[in-house]
Amino acid sequence: MFIIQLSSTYHHAKRYRQIMNVLIKYGFGYIVEKAGIILPKGITRENVDPTGKMTTAQKVVMMLQELGPTFVKLGQVLSTRPDLIPKDYIEELKKLQDNVAPFSFKEAKDQMEEDLGDKTDHIFLSIEEKPLAAASIGQVHRAVLKNGQDVVVKVRRPGIDKIITADLEIMLNLARLIEKHIPEVRIYDPIGKIEEFADAMHKELDFTREGFNIDKFRQNFEGDETIYVPKVFWEATAQKVLTIEYIKGYKVTELDEIINNDLDRKQIAVNGAKAMMKQIFIHGFFHADPHPGNIIIRPDGKIVFIDFGIVGRIDKYTKNKLADLIVSIINKDTKKIIGVLLELSQAEQELNISEIELDVEDLLDRYYGKDLKNIDMSKLLSEVFTIVAKYKIILPSNFTLLLKSLITIEGVGLELDPDFNIFETAKPFVNKMLRERYNPQHLLKTAVSTLQEFNKSVMLIPKLLNGLYQRTKIDSMKIDFDTRGTSKVISELNKMVNRLVFSLIVASLIIGSSLIIQADVEPFLLHYPLLGVAGFVTAGLLGVWLIASIIRTGRM
Repeated sequence: MFIIQLSSTYHHAKRYRQIMNVLIKYGFGYIVEKAGIILPKGITRENVDPTGKMTTAQKVVMMLQELGPTFVKLGQVLSTRPDLIPKDYIEELKKLQDNVAPFSFKEAKDQMEEDLGDKTDHIFLSIEEKPLAAASIGQVHRAVLKNGQDVVVKVRRPGIDKIITADLEIMLNLARLIEKHIPEVRIYDPIGKIEEFADAMHKELDFTREGFNIDKFRQNFEGDETIYVPKVFWEATAQKVLTIEYIKGYKVTELDEIINNDLDRKQIAVNGAKAMMKQIFIHGFFHADPHPGNIIIRPDGKIVFIDFGIVGRIDKYTKNKLADLIVSIINKDTKKIIGVLLELSQAEQELNISEIELDVEDLLDRYYGKDLKNIDMSKLLSEVFTIVAKYKIILPSNFTLLLKSLITIEGVGLELDPDFNIFETAKPFVNKMLRERYNPQHLLKTAVSTLQEFNKSVMLIPKLLNGLYQRTKIDSMKIDFDTRGTSKVISELNKMVNRLVFSLIVASLIIGSSLIIQADVEPFLLHYPLLGVAGFVTAGLLGVWLIASIIRTGRM
């Protein structure tokens, strides 16, 4: 058994004890013991559910709430991972809220002056003492700059960085113990997930990052007549203070106000969804939490996204995979859906593909004959995620965050217009991406890039072989085998080797045909040696087929 090495500081020791107490209090002591932790003396064993009517998911939510802001944030992040967490837990985790009291105006003012390096009276004409909203990381005050500009000032909660840093260290230590002593959870990479969460939390604590995110969004939507992004006032912004333009408008849920001001709800729903599609398919940089509280409708009908603390980034490969997934769902193509998910998957374990196909086909059968406009994307994706979780197919966090954002924006659209359908909005963006993928200019660029990479690989072969020879010669080469999850790797290697051999054949045909044409070998066709022409044509056809197969997989 492993005894927890408590931090040298009293704070860490006390916090460890608090966490252990809460875990046991809510009935999760068995996890503590299974992780090889010997509990310190004095740990209480209180029963929070004497009636036995609470579900485990409800206990988890209550436990996270009691453990404080860092654990609440962790629960909120986990609520976006239906590929990891069962559906009933997801529904409960969505209820997690930052139920914290605001800190005093004096503390807020002191924080502003310390971080901005000047008296608030020198920067602001006025600041409202009562905050507009308060959360675990900070709170927001209305204010007016010296030039008369209405703004909102987000101030970081004093001392929250130390609390979060300490909690993250403890979380990471617990993740290491769990991964070491509970082998069945290693597939979920607890250490990696906590490290990823810690990185996101540290970024969220730095308000200048949010300011840069806002500026990037503002630049991306410059000239867009349907979207407005608030301005950041950098002269009143620092690591713990963020000052942005105050926006007057209506919440998405204030339907009566929207209707009374003669705003077109249906068009606003479409514009919001189009904005999200632009963020994903064009910018590759998207608002990762577009819930109704983070969207304001201006009196002129423009949509304003606020709170850019959490954003997502996706590369071209992920964009292509999302496009493929949407197309395969629209076409009800079982094999393609599974193919996309497995290509994105980080799983290394053996999977029963035929069983997955049966589950996906059963899911799609329920939508057979339905028009696109009658398909509820959030429900469909939720069912896809159930299958993904069942077979432990772990998807990249940025991809699940992306799908969660799409589901959220669909909910916003339906709030505004009950007939709204996000698939119809997505189709033009997906079709444009597919057209670009098969554009001759893009194909040529891909072919050149592939040949360049191939050339680099070929040039490295002699050096690699010589290195292997030298190590074998001096008997210093050691080979370790680990056969877990090798079938997927072997399959990928087979594809790579086949393409390499194919490329060599094409290259040989081109070289051979060139030599035949230079040698003027009979018979001739249009004054050129027939064998040389045939060789070039064959090489061209094989080359096009090879490039097409590479593009189809989305891997360059």
